[in-house]
Amino acid sequence: MTLFIGLLSVNAYPQLENGYYRVSNLKTGRYVYVRDNTGSISVQATSAEMGALELWTDHSRTYSDPASIIYIEKMGSNSGGDYYDLQAQGTGVHKIIGYYVYAHCNNGFYQVYAEGKYLSDDNYGTAEKGSMGTKRSGDYRKWVVSKVDTEDEFFGITPSVVTNGRMFHPFYADFGFSLAGNGMKVWIIKEAHEHGIVVEECTSTVIPSCTPVIIECSSDNVVNNKLSLCHVSGNITQTNCLKGVFFNNETRKNQVAFDANSMRVLGVTKDGRLGYVCMDAGSFLPANQSYLTVGEGFPDEIPLVTESEYQVILERLAEEQRIADSIRIADSIRIADSIAANVPFIIRDEGVQVFSLSGRSLGVLNSQQIEQLPAGIYIINRKKVVVR
Repeated sequence: MTLFIGLLSVNAYPQLENGYYRVSNLKTGRYVYVRDNTGSISVQATSAEMGALELWTDHSRTYSDPASIIYIEKMGSNSGGDYYDLQAQGTGVHKIIGYYVYAHCNNGFYQVYAEGKYLSDDNYGTAEKGSMGTKRSGDYRKWVVSKVDTEDEFFGITPSVVTNGRMFHPFYADFGFSLAGNGMKVWIIKEAHEHGIVVEECTSTVIPSCTPVIIECSSDNVVNNKLSLCHVSGNITQTNCLKGVFFNNETRKNQVAFDANSMRVLGVTKDGRLGYVCMDAGSFLPANQSYLTVGEGFPDEIPLVTESEYQVILERLAEEQRIADSIRIADSIRIADSIAANVPFIIRDEGVQVFSLSGRSLGVLNSQQIEQLPAGIYIINRKKVVVR
C-alpha cells in the first residue's frame, strides 16, 4: 500500500484537486487496488516494498470494490512542487512511510517518484494482473487519474445476500457516501439479542466514512445501486452494533479469522429469513464488509427484526413465562396442600421460623402474623404451606 504514492496522472485536471479517484496505468490500463496497509521505502531509495498494491485490468471490476478508491489530498507546496497524501482503506502514504509525495505533470500525465524512484507498472504485455514497481520507464510510469462520479466513473453496490425478493450487502469502506440509486436503504443493527437482531433504518442523508452498515439495493445491477462519495467522518449513531474489516489478503497474511464464539455475518437463516449466521470453520471475514459481534453461547443463526417485531417477541416470551410460572405454582400448591393435610403442626404462641420459597427468612411469626402474609407458598416448620 505504501507506494500507491506513485499512482498519479491526471486526465482532465491540470492540477489535482482534493477528492476520490481511481488510478490506472497509461500503458497497460491496469487499475490500482489497495489490498493491505503495510509497506516500506528506504530513505536511500535502494528498495521499496509495494506488495500491498495490486494492479488489474477490467474497469468493470472497480465499480463495487472500495479497494480501487483513493482519496488524494494536497498537503502543501514548496520548492519541489505540490505534495500530497494519498489515503485509502483506513490508512495513507504519510501514515505508513512518514513522507508526503510529489507529483509532476508531463504532457497531461502525472509521474510520481518516491525518494528518487519513479513508480511504474512493472509487467509487460496484456496479462490481467500487473505489479507496482520502479523498473519500467516511458508510458509504464505514467498514471491516469479519473475522478469518481455518479456517471461513467461511478461506485455502486453489488448485492451479496438475496432473500424473499430483497437484496442486501454488508458494507464497510473508508469513504463517506449518500445514496444515489432509487429505492436504496441503509440499515444498522441497534441491538443484538438471542431472540432477534434489531435492525433500524438509518435516515441520515450522509453516511460517514468507516461506518459499518447493511445496504439494501433496488436491483441486482450495480448501475442501479450507485453511491455518491463524500469526504465526511463522524458517527451517525451511538447504538450501531456492527463492525467492519478492510482487508482479506491471504498472500500478506492480513486477514481476520471468523470466530464462531464472537462473530456472525449477514446471511439467510434456515427458514429463509434475513439474519446473522455462522461462516464455515476456518473461514476469514470478507474484505470491506460489516459483521456483527456477539457474546459466547449466542445462537448460530438469528433473524433480523424491527423494534416493533422484537417487542412482540418479548411479549410472547413474557406470556410463556407467566404460563410456566402458573403451572409451577399450581404444582407447588398441590404439593403444599398434600403436606399440610398429612403433616399437621402446631404454631406455638412464641411463633415459628418462616421462609419464602426462595429461602429468604421472614422471621419468627405466630399464627396471626402468618395469616396476614400475602397469598403464596412459604416454608413453615420446614414444610411447604399455602397461605390463601
